[in-house]
Amino acid sequence: MSIEVVLHPINATRDRLRRFLEQRGYRTTEHLWDWPKGSLNYYWFDETDYRSFDGVEATIYPATDENELKKLGRCEWALHTRTTASASPVDKEEQNALIRSARKLFGGSFYNDWHGKNRYTPIEKDRRDAPARGIYLAYEFVSHNIRAVRFALPEPNEGLEKLIGTKLEALATVDPTRVLYNALIPFAVAALEHFFSQCFKILLRYDTAARKRLEKQTRKIELSDVLAIESGTKSIEDVISGWYSFQNISSIHNAFSDWFGTDFWRLLRKRKKVGRRISMLESRLNQLIEFRHGVIHRLSIDVEIRKQQIQEVLDLALVVIDVFVDHLEKDYGKCIRD
Repeated sequence: MSIEVVLHPINATRDRLRRFLEQRGYRTTEHLWDWPKGSLNYYWFDETDYRSFDGVEATIYPATDENELKKLGRCEWALHTRTTASASPVDKEEQNALIRSARKLFGGSFYNDWHGKNRYTPIEKDRRDAPARGIYLAYEFVSHNIRAVRFALPEPNEGLEKLIGTKLEALATVDPTRVLYNALIPFAVAALEHFFSQCFKILLRYDTAARKRLEKQTRKIELSDVLAIESGTKSIEDVISGWYSFQNISSIHNAFSDWFGTDFWRLLRKRKKVGRRISMLESRLNQLIEFRHGVIHRLSIDVEIRKQQIQEVLDLALVVIDVFVDHLEKDYGKCIRD
């Protein structure tokens, strides 16, 4: 869902609107929509401290829609802006500020599709600090992709499924979907690896105690990493995260224990419901990682695997992520999830 605001300026040329956007830091971009000929598409995003979630789109376009012209007044060029309903407070404030500034310079009326004519979007207080915003974005990104894969799981072959429980049950193992299910095991582990490595780098960047420890660090780093940091292609957080593997529980524990005093093993020694079973997260996650190693390193394929098992694997990844975020919200006193 998006928040769209359209301004019909009283006196503005396309060139004046273009200069106005560029002076505010908007950059030219391509757009998926088929805008009328002559339209100019721009985009704004604040990369500082994860302040932007989605940014703000702005398009200068020829005003030819008679309904819009009657509602907002006649003009030659109009300004369309858009951000998402889930955008950060900074994104929404920028959209408001853009329209407010444009109106001050060029006059005219605007329409906010959520709040009506000449109504700005109310801005909620940002309850998250910088690391909480960063972890929230990592959490939403990984959770969304896991759920998308879970939703898109192919159904098993109906004809072969009917053989289960019969004397011909062994033939059901030739179902090609079972082979494809195996390929999703590495995906689940990769999702966890990405999430925990991102969280580690974000916390390392903002945690005061970790930064002090970093100042006393004597471990040598490769010259290639020094050059990458100098050129801006790598951060010091990237380098330090490279000292750990986030593909196994022991290394994840070491990373968060070394720098933040977090006992990752303790977090996993909880009984949680995953799918239809309540079991210890530690043992379930270890089984998943071992399965992944078999697929990646030995090309092992389990033809007995079923759709429900893959659903539970993806559910396990979601539960592990939530357990870690629970810890951050409770023990660090952070507001991360909505």
